[in-house]
Amino acid sequence: MCIACEWAPHFAAFGGGSRGRMTRRAPTPGAGTSAVTAPSSCSVRPKSPTPETGADFVFRNGRVYTVDGPDRWAQAVAVTGATITYVGDEAGAMALAGPATQVIDLNGQLLMPGFVEGHIHPFLGAFLTTGVDLQVPTATDALAAVAQYAKNNPNGPVRGFGWRVDMFGPDGPSRADLDAVLPDRPGFFFAIDGHSLWANSKALEIAGVGRETQDPIPGFSYYVRDRNGDPTGYVLEVDAVLGIVNAVEPISIDTMGTLLESWLPEASAAGITSIFDAGVPPIGADQGQLISLYTDIEERGALPFRVIASYIVMSPPVDGAAAKLADIRNQISTDLVQVGAVKIIGDGTPEGYTAWLIEPYADRPDSTGGSPFTEQQWHQLVGEVDAAGFDVHIHACGERTARTALDSIEHAIAANPPRDRRHTVAHLVYVEDPDSQRFGELDVIAQFSANWLSADPSTLQNMAARYGPPRQELFYRPQDVLKAGGRVSLGTDWPAAGYFSTYRPLDSIQIGVTRQLINDPRGACAAVLAPADQRLSVEQAVYANTLGAAYQIRLDELVGSVEVGKLADLIVLDKNIFEIDPHDIHSATVKMTMMNGNILHQV
Repeated sequence: MCIACEWAPHFAAFGGGSRGRMTRRAPTPGAGTSAVTAPSSCSVRPKSPTPETGADFVFRNGRVYTVDGPDRWAQAVAVTGATITYVGDEAGAMALAGPATQVIDLNGQLLMPGFVEGHIHPFLGAFLTTGVDLQVPTATDALAAVAQYAKNNPNGPVRGFGWRVDMFGPDGPSRADLDAVLPDRPGFFFAIDGHSLWANSKALEIAGVGRETQDPIPGFSYYVRDRNGDPTGYVLEVDAVLGIVNAVEPISIDTMGTLLESWLPEASAAGITSIFDAGVPPIGADQGQLISLYTDIEERGALPFRVIASYIVMSPPVDGAAAKLADIRNQISTDLVQVGAVKIIGDGTPEGYTAWLIEPYADRPDSTGGSPFTEQQWHQLVGEVDAAGFDVHIHACGERTARTALDSIEHAIAANPPRDRRHTVAHLVYVEDPDSQRFGELDVIAQFSANWLSADPSTLQNMAARYGPPRQELFYRPQDVLKAGGRVSLGTDWPAAGYFSTYRPLDSIQIGVTRQLINDPRGACAAVLAPADQRLSVEQAVYANTLGAAYQIRLDELVGSVEVGKLADLIVLDKNIFEIDPHDIHSATVKMTMMNGNILHQV
């Protein structure tokens, strides 16, 4: 979780130097002083169809799910320019068709709003997931995939992503196994959580890691060693991981941009039309430099979604966060790219015993984890950001962090003038019952990565060991938030995962609805993550991944539902996910993705 939070301080080490430029536009008067200022894309004026030309597009002969409104189903939609100009029956839409109108026959397929990702890391995902796909069942399968990839790509280092801790014994993966299939070339492979590395002997040799090498952070970021003190090839946490990656295959900012751009068509194919980038890795001290890569791509007309990015605060000091956000926001403000929230890294992860708990870890009773901030710093940071009119987006895996975040928001609400607040607390592995109620009371958004909500081996084994009873039966409870009148937003958190890494909202929605692992050979008989009554309905999950997430990032007046006057961010699915078996939602194909009235993906 929050993989960018762990990697962020280290990207300055990558080679290639600085791009030295931000793509900017002159800020609107007062921009950057209030988070409630609408993004510049709201300046797009609706274009009305004329009798001479008609609408640009008419969608007919399908099912239209609008997400919001008294009647959430319609028959047809018309689009003119970047805007939805009609939603209703087919006769009304066809009345707007002119000689230049492209009439699209849906053939019974489903049209709905494009997905809004409430928490995702495109830069980290594009960087970490290149190379061999190791999201396979066993270690034997992983080694076979490495061998085949090396055969197909005979030159240079071999890298990959996706192996899981549960594939190996208690000592983790071994370089000896990698050496057997990759003896002469360096190889390094990221774990699915982005916090660990599996390296072969050649990679360790190039990085100068041996028996005498000191661990970067003893007990936290280190090289696992055998009984003789030699590194096994299992490398923990980012400081140690980066030492090997930088030695074997350093990466430049330009390369980062290239990797991102190569992933963008996949985002369109997944139906994503808006995102909240939950933390870009800063280049040096300047977080805006990487955000500007989005605007570079936008200038070339190649950015397929709108972006709301964040300014990260990872550790003290906490002074001036609002001013720094305002500065970046004033520098980067385009039709598709905005900077809209302060991301606060409130704790770490349960896997690393760094999530901040109220009661100790069941398998480490002397520890409750911790937060980088004191209670005073929490109140100061959230209070100052709130007073400046900005929203906070808080990483909170542990229940103590969730409580402290809510306390700080409550304190800010009491201290500052009333306004439209969209504060968000993300991840929420386990939350105490009274705190679940507070999301509704304080109107704080609960952000879940629904693809984490399955009864997979990582959750049933590793996470259960961390929490123990009764907490291990009370993970991820969005229904409790909804029943208390709170709001829920969904996002994949890609590439971070415990067992199943995905950027496809349809995957995440299915898991949120079933609380079961996708493609489990047991099918509908697969284990359901307790408590089972926390399963979302399809309607709830779709809302949370469209209008709910759009509300979180202040785009709900523009996107997230199929309504006249909103921007034409639309997708077409070959299956009606509201009528099929929920276990088949992930198998639906995005046949078309439209953003701003332009078709960006079509099959």
